[in-house]
Amino acid sequence: MLEFPENCGLQIIKKVVQNDKQTSRIYGFILYTEKNPYIIKVLKDDDFWNALDKISGSNWPVFSVRPLREGLRYIKSSRQNNINFLVSTWEEPKANIPVLEYFGLENSEELPLFVVFMWDDDNNLNSFSISIKGKSVDEVYNSIEEIVKTIAKVESDILPEYKGSVNVFRNVVSALKALDFRYKVKNFGQIAKKIAEFLDDF
Repeated sequence: MLEFPENCGLQIIKKVVQNDKQTSRIYGFILYTEKNPYIIKVLKDDDFWNALDKISGSNWPVFSVRPLREGLRYIKSSRQNNINFLVSTWEEPKANIPVLEYFGLENSEELPLFVVFMWDDDNNLNSFSISIKGKSVDEVYNSIEEIVKTIAKVESDILPEYKGSVNVFRNVVSALKALDFRYKVKNFGQIAKKIAEFLDDF
């Protein structure tokens, strides 16, 4: 786990790790805003930080950036053909845009996210993001830990001679998609249970 200096682009990361033969060319990035206090508490806690570092190891670095600035969603009126519409608009702070553009993200509304990325053999940046869940410090840590463990498991299963290949990234993305699917199924089950309990009252 590494602190990512302010005002730095991903090219800095490339320079830091490109000559390190121990890495698998795959990296993690934790993105969050100032409205995610539980993420901030986890990342500032040395015990949490060190525990995650033990899981990710030296083969694939995980970086954290300073909190991005909080965006704003507001409703404004739009008039077309003598009809008024209320339009929902998202306003993204300009300071966030460079970081978001690196990872192909439209805005910061979906943060916090764990982004996994790598440069392929043609020097193209490939990335995939998965939501960090939780409404408490422990829940957020558990979510990040599960993501990091998922990536670490895939990376450790790759033979040493293939750790530098793009297949590592592809396998990680497949594993994270499966994890995300489990999140959604679990959440749907909880919602369905609440609906059933509500209907039982009638």
